[in-house]
Amino acid sequence: MVGLIGISHQTALLEIREQMVISKDEVPGLYEHLNRACDINGIMVLSTCNRSEMYFEIDSCKVNDKDAFMEEMSNACVAYFNQPESIKAYFYTHTDIDCARHLFRVNTGLDSLLLGEYQIVSQLKEAFAVVDNTAMVGPELTRMVHKAFEAGKLVRTKTALNKGAISVSSAAVDLMSKKLNGFPNIKALTVGAGETGTIVALNLSKKGCVHNWIANRTMGKAEQLADRVQGVAFPFDTFTDQLAAVDMVTFTTGSSRVLLNKEMLEEVMERRQYKPITVLDLCSPRNVDPQIANMENVTLYDLDHLEEVVKANFEKRKGKLAEAESIIEEVLTEFDDWLNIRRMRSAFSAITDTFKGVHSLEAKNYKKVKDDTDASKKINEYGDHLSAKLTRMLIKQMKTVTNEGRDSEKVRILEEFFNFNS
Repeated sequence: MVGLIGISHQTALLEIREQMVISKDEVPGLYEHLNRACDINGIMVLSTCNRSEMYFEIDSCKVNDKDAFMEEMSNACVAYFNQPESIKAYFYTHTDIDCARHLFRVNTGLDSLLLGEYQIVSQLKEAFAVVDNTAMVGPELTRMVHKAFEAGKLVRTKTALNKGAISVSSAAVDLMSKKLNGFPNIKALTVGAGETGTIVALNLSKKGCVHNWIANRTMGKAEQLADRVQGVAFPFDTFTDQLAAVDMVTFTTGSSRVLLNKEMLEEVMERRQYKPITVLDLCSPRNVDPQIANMENVTLYDLDHLEEVVKANFEKRKGKLAEAESIIEEVLTEFDDWLNIRRMRSAFSAITDTFKGVHSLEAKNYKKVKDDTDASKKINEYGDHLSAKLTRMLIKQMKTVTNEGRDSEKVRILEEFFNFNS
């Protein structure tokens, strides 16, 4: 069985979502915790600025009641993140085909804050790379992720959903352009030179920002990005000094702690003689203390302030939804067929072993009664043929009776009938 427990922009505000953020370095620890608590076989964590989703795999035979098991998993996640039980009200859970459908929609940008956004593709690849070729991922989860990539590629090549699509980062720059009446005279500082910071800086440059400053922990990366935007690079630990001179600052780091608090900005504002400043926080967890929104001449935006751009983007792309959904369902059917046939393998094996066992026992009994080597050989060969034929007949009928493995209860009964679990 594959499943997921998640929280996203669709179910919770940023102040709730950021409590469930997990870094790639923490994934092994989460896997060990969930493995001890729920005996799962695999995990993949997709943690972005707008969602945290724990995808997992467990042997179907270990789960008698899916609802009860998902409640157990939810409780284990709450315990790991040391959160109150009330946070479960913001969770969503899916299993098997519904889990796959959700992942396919996520990777194609249909479930994103910005319909059709493309940054999620690289984020999913990074999430899977953490567990790929390790003991933390199983065959069903692996197959589901690969089919998600396939669905995403088909949607991007066969529809116009992603044509001219924007990411959360570029959408934020668009919003700032409207709020600040363009960037020609704006001095902008971007803190962080990773994927998000790069998108921000490039879009600022594209929209006419000629005073494009970059601060990053690794000075080399800051300099490389600054060269691309004809900007200036600064050491990370000097970013508060640069705040005294800029009109706008965007935080894009992967830090799990607040980098700019109210006390720090109060000191900066005094130095800049209280000249207005716009602060944009694109991080989850947030890098900026939300209390600074109450300061005079300070305007703070975070991920929850992008509603204006989100609505415009949806109106532009909603006509492509039906075509994208249709493609997803086609790939989903292929995955569902594979999943159901795979889950009948244990029953197939039980049938095969049963007939082989009967054949082997009867062949031995015949040999005890008649010491005829040639006859024994022929009977043995015919027994192999007969057991193989009967096995094929039963497996064919089993596929029909269980609706290609979709009726899990009938599959379970057949396994028990052939003493698979005895």
